[in-house]
Amino acid sequence: MGVRDVVGVLNGAVQVSMSGRGEPRCWVNAGWSRSVDLEGTPQWTSLDLGASDAEEVRGLVALLIAADSARSAKAQVAGFLLDVWCLGVKNALPPEPMTPSQLAAHRHAYFSAFEGHVQVPAELARALVFGAADYARELGFAPEADFDAAAVVLGEPAGPSPIRLGRDGKPFYVNGPYDDPDAIMRTLRHAVGDDGFHYTLAFPE
Repeated sequence: MGVRDVVGVLNGAVQVSMSGRGEPRCWVNAGWSRSVDLEGTPQWTSLDLGASDAEEVRGLVALLIAADSARSAKAQVAGFLLDVWCLGVKNALPPEPMTPSQLAAHRHAYFSAFEGHVQVPAELARALVFGAADYARELGFAPEADFDAAAVVLGEPAGPSPIRLGRDGKPFYVNGPYDDPDAIMRTLRHAVGDDGFHYTLAFPE
């Protein structure tokens, strides 16, 4: 089931406007822009106030999305952890209703592994999330199981993402603690060949 189908099922629970007033509120970790190529969208570079001071670049981008509902004082809050260099959507948290105070506490905890966070337009959040999902699909990696449910809060993207993903023009795989590096590199070799990607093993197998 795609995002459009999920929206059709849940349209009574989450009210998301595709443009203008009513857009979801979106936050991303400080330093996010250092992991992507914004040559085609230089206007978004200035939205990353923490880029010069952020921690080591790892290709990971975390987003938190809050869609306000016309029927409730609570917002529907979802989250995404993206590997914008290779694997796409590594984790997705489906919408959960939260009061303003609950959202504030959740946002603080959600970004605690990063050096802060910044609020960004929904257009940018969609470009990151759907762009990462599409990039990884082309390499043979499907989004995390809860992706469609979480993506309800963002709505449909207007078109292909203008953000270039990967690192230095190629997929760059950095293994996580729960990955199967051999299986992932077999998939990469099948998709782009032995010379079509780079990798480093950050965690021992």
